[in-house]
Amino acid sequence: MVQPPFGAWLARKSWAVGVRYCKAVMWVLPLAALVMDVPLGLDTSPAAAAKLPWVVGWQIAVALACLAVVLTDRLLPAAAGREPPLYIFCGVFMVLVTWVGVAGAYMGGTGLAIYAAGSTFIAAVICTPMPVRRPMYALSLVALAVPAWDRTGDLMAVIASLVNPFCVVVLCMELDRFTYSRNRELYGETQRAEAERIRADKVLYNVLPASIADELKRDDKVNAVKFENMGVMFADIVGFTAFSRGLPPDALVMVLGQIFSSFDDLVERHGLEKIKTIGDAYMVVSYQRIPSLCQLALDMSAAVERYNSANGTQLSLRIGIHAGPAVAGVIGVKRFLYDVWGDTVNVASRIEASGKPGAIHVSEAVCLQAREAFGFKAREPIELRGRGPMATYWLLGSSAAGIS
Repeated sequence: MVQPPFGAWLARKSWAVGVRYCKAVMWVLPLAALVMDVPLGLDTSPAAAAKLPWVVGWQIAVALACLAVVLTDRLLPAAAGREPPLYIFCGVFMVLVTWVGVAGAYMGGTGLAIYAAGSTFIAAVICTPMPVRRPMYALSLVALAVPAWDRTGDLMAVIASLVNPFCVVVLCMELDRFTYSRNRELYGETQRAEAERIRADKVLYNVLPASIADELKRDDKVNAVKFENMGVMFADIVGFTAFSRGLPPDALVMVLGQIFSSFDDLVERHGLEKIKTIGDAYMVVSYQRIPSLCQLALDMSAAVERYNSANGTQLSLRIGIHAGPAVAGVIGVKRFLYDVWGDTVNVASRIEASGKPGAIHVSEAVCLQAREAFGFKAREPIELRGRGPMATYWLLGSSAAGIS
């Protein structure tokens, strides 16, 4: 039983090869016809006069068949599938090949040679998902017996005339099996390679943002990009170091894994970009949407509260958010890391460190960009290392109240 995915793949592959051959035949056939037909036309013998219409008719039929294949490929949508037209294509060309063989048997000439070449072409190129070619070869062999029977009416003469065609048919049937088997193997290798590519892409897209991963795959390098207004958030699990002292290593990893996995889901839901985790700290950026970063902070705090309720823990998040110019890019060529740099990142880290457990501490730049959707409470100016006094705010929640 042919599996549908393999059948569709094999039909597309064989059809594409057949179309290429048909295009080549359409270019070569006029020259070949000229070489064959001119001497026959100049020959005044009755045999040549009788042979010429057969030859020209066959050439026209081949040209029309090739043209039909090319037009079908252009006009038939790929979604309609290539398997039905492939069977028709195979059958039509087997008829044409048998025609020239029968004509050669009646009139002599190169008909049987063309029959052998055409049959071999069908076996080697037009590989079909279902084994329709073998019955066609058997029927063609029966058709080739007709001229010998008409001429002699002798069974032994018929058998003698079929020796060479029979060898051709046997060869084609074996070639049919071989090409089908090789295509089966090729399909298996292709599927394995595709599965490996998908796994590699999954790892790459987990490590890097999609646009950065695509650029790396395309250009084998990533150019640094400057953002004029990047939101940067740091979140730290307060008291986790003391909490983790009583945990075995596997339990410690499991706790962090559960909490950070819930954060990862929230980041993806809001369309933001996780940069990294450092111990029990979590870093996220937003390239444009600062309000989305504020909503993420609220959702992450709620996620930790749900974890506490479910597990009897007393963990809390300390979150800091700032917005401003920053540069993003990939550093290194081995175990590379996508990261962001700039004063905005440093300020966001210090705002987080100067916040309170369970609170979301933001800069004035964040407050100004998100005040229409969230409520804020001003805090006394704080002293940030390297920046001096700085106005900051507490994010209270989703509200139209503005700043208090």
